[in-house]
Amino acid sequence: MSVQAFEDILKKFHEKKLAHAFLLESNDIEKCFNDVLTLIKSICSDDSVGNISQLIDSNNLPSLVVIEPNGQFIKKEQIKDLMNRFSTKPIFTDYNFYIIKEADRFNSSSANALLKFLEEPEENIIGFFITNNRENVISTIRSRCQVFSCIYNENHLLIDEDVLLNVKLYLNSIYKNDMDLLYNRTDACNYYKDRREWEIFFNTMLLYLKEYVENKRKDAIKFLEKSSKENIIKSLFIIEDVLKRIKTNGNIDLILDKFVIEMRCLYA
Repeated sequence: MSVQAFEDILKKFHEKKLAHAFLLESNDIEKCFNDVLTLIKSICSDDSVGNISQLIDSNNLPSLVVIEPNGQFIKKEQIKDLMNRFSTKPIFTDYNFYIIKEADRFNSSSANALLKFLEEPEENIIGFFITNNRENVISTIRSRCQVFSCIYNENHLLIDEDVLLNVKLYLNSIYKNDMDLLYNRTDACNYYKDRREWEIFFNTMLLYLKEYVENKRKDAIKFLEKSSKENIIKSLFIIEDVLKRIKTNGNIDLILDKFVIEMRCLYA
């Protein structure tokens, strides 16, 4: 396991102080997910069945359920299925485990469906909620979990160069350009059609600007050369707000226009 949080959780398990739900905030959801699987293997290491690890790796352990967004959100039906599967005692293990990836993507109906698990926890059910921003997780879920930070070395995060090319083009095209809102309509709207692709686009922008501020990048574009470091840092907060709006199903066209209007205020 890669970060201290998992060692702390495992220690609580050995001390018989394991909570029923954990909220894990991470800068790499997939890496965090894999570490959760490793943690579950460690928790189950004393169980009688010797091939628990193989069952987990092959996604065939009956007492482990993994949920991720179905489309834009985690759906109520997914939670109902989880509750049905865990209505009986676990098979092969002492616990039933569930992992929810991108736990900030609940809607009201799916969150309400899950609250029974959290409000009336059973001793043999343990949940892991993984998110890249704990503040985006519905408060009724967040308040019922033990919260851990799982931050990995950001050097392993790779930027897709094709997406980065679009990021640079976009930032330069809206820089001090009287036609920047029109550019949103005529060009930027054709970059991507899928909401998840726009999320990747702005995450790439965020990482690119962070690396530039930290002097890890030398490929400065016109926007960076003409803006102060203070204003570039301010732009990071604007991008984080954009990502929140994308995740909460905001209108992409309106999000792009709002982004341009707010970025105008930062031009040196």
